[in-house]
Amino acid sequence: MSRKAKKNSEAEKVHSHSSHPKTLARLKIASGHLLKVVEMVETDKECIDVLQQLSAVISALESSRITLLQDHFTSCVAPALSEDSKYLIKDLETLLQRALK
Repeated sequence: MSRKAKKNSEAEKVHSHSSHPKTLARLKIASGHLLKVVEMVETDKECIDVLQQLSAVISALESSRITLLQDHFTSCVAPALSEDSKYLIKDLETLLQRALK
């Protein structure tokens, strides 16, 4: 198999996790909020109101990022580790949660 064919084959693989439906819903909500923020700026709404909506967008994105990262560790990284190394995943998840907040 050529390198290009292998790359295309890998790109076509479905990569899904149990958190994806919730994450997708959260991202769609964030997208709607962001459109609202743009509209608010375009129509010269009060800064405090724009900032509040923008905070909601940022919060939804951060939550999605953390959820996806945790899911990646438990579904992709942990199974690839040796039994001796798996205890590190929980420590790494905790460290990343604290660092990303």
